[in-house]
Amino acid sequence: MLALPEDGLSLDALYSQSMQTPTGRRPALPPLGRGERAGDGSKNEGSGQPRFARAVKYGLCLAGAAYAYDEVANDFFLSTTSLHDGKKGFTSNERLRLAQAEAREYSTRYHAASPEEQRLNERPLNPIRTCGNNLFVTMIDYRAATYVHVARLVNSRQARDSLALNLACMKGHLVKDECVAKYGPPKVPRDPDLTRSPLYDKKNKYALSGVLNEETGAYGYTSRSVTRPFVNKGVQHFHDALKSEGVTFKQCTEKFEALVLKDDGLGEDAQFAAGQAILNFRQVYADDAHWGHAEKVVMQTLSKQGLLSLAETDRIDASLMFEDPNKNPFKRNRSWIGPGLHQLDIWLHEMRSGRDPMLGEDLNHREIRGAKYLPVAHFKLNEQGNGFEDCSGMGDSFTCVNAVACINHARLMSGQPRLSREDVIVIIACLNAVYDDTTSIRHTLHEVARGCFAGAGYTIEDADKFYEEVCHKAAQEYYGGRNLSKRS
Repeated sequence: MLALPEDGLSLDALYSQSMQTPTGRRPALPPLGRGERAGDGSKNEGSGQPRFARAVKYGLCLAGAAYAYDEVANDFFLSTTSLHDGKKGFTSNERLRLAQAEAREYSTRYHAASPEEQRLNERPLNPIRTCGNNLFVTMIDYRAATYVHVARLVNSRQARDSLALNLACMKGHLVKDECVAKYGPPKVPRDPDLTRSPLYDKKNKYALSGVLNEETGAYGYTSRSVTRPFVNKGVQHFHDALKSEGVTFKQCTEKFEALVLKDDGLGEDAQFAAGQAILNFRQVYADDAHWGHAEKVVMQTLSKQGLLSLAETDRIDASLMFEDPNKNPFKRNRSWIGPGLHQLDIWLHEMRSGRDPMLGEDLNHREIRGAKYLPVAHFKLNEQGNGFEDCSGMGDSFTCVNAVACINHARLMSGQPRLSREDVIVIIACLNAVYDDTTSIRHTLHEVARGCFAGAGYTIEDADKFYEEVCHKAAQEYYGGRNLSKRS
């Protein structure tokens, strides 16, 4: 029997004293057994919760990574292409064409709305706009919206008649002897009717413009992308492609004429065919056997008549040929790593061939030398450095200068007035229809506008004003129509 202490301490106090160690602390209690834990006695309950949380976290991370990859690879805000395009990666037109279809729908919906609805819905839901004159959220918004706006801008009977007149002058059907005698051009074809020339139905260097490349999913000869940075297959390959896939000036004009007979206006298909015809026409018209070299003869004649400013055309030429080498690489309108990649590819080909001189000549031919400037990515910083614009790598379009100058020359020899600004806009729409593409050999809308206005005797500032108006109105139509479609 336990005797109680004489000092009157309670049992609780005795228990506390008995549990004290020499250091004054309680000894650690032994761990409870399986059946002695609180709750249901399950050992896994404490560790199961963290494992489940980790699994959820890893799953969310994987889903986020997959989403980020898809956004960058297939829906990047500065790109108009997709890595998984079924072609060569970042080369197919598919994404751009789908965006254009949406832009048509938005434009139609916007113009069907009342002025008040248009005013309330014209701004994008996303206020951050960094593309296309800083009026568009993404590059594909800009490209699709401006393409549709310009195409619809010239879909009229007046535009169709303007092109029909230009085509007749181009062919030489309206040439007047008194005009030739009055203006005294240095070169005159024996037969002004170029439809009887052997070159009319012969393929030239622009014969692949607007022709679908099944390998890349884009129009034209070649495409360069991040996954396929090498484009040089030699001049012989280029000539073989021209012969097998290219179209002639005759084929282009016949296609255009067939399309305009079906419509009172100038639809997108007719614009595309006209653009092909204009690009191929320049090579026929400015041949030495016809009216002479575009720059050395045709443009000189126009300049003497006050119909073209050589100072303006020199500005266009300088945008490619004499671009400042010290310019920020991210603002250059050409590939800044392309020349190095191009030379590396040629070197590898030459090494594999044992320095075959014939191969070296084929790969370095002057006809394809400009391919080294083709961009890997079709965007660059704007001049202010506060946004992005699309990049062709080719500079402002001197091709458009030449083509439009030839048209004006043909009108001059036919007794027709010079191209009006409205006539120039029609030509811009037709050339943009061909060049608005994902291929590497293309020109941007801004470049086409500058080339066409300068070639018609106007200024680059006239082109810039037109371009700004197009971007502004196209943004209103695109975002206004999209906002209306979301609210309906």
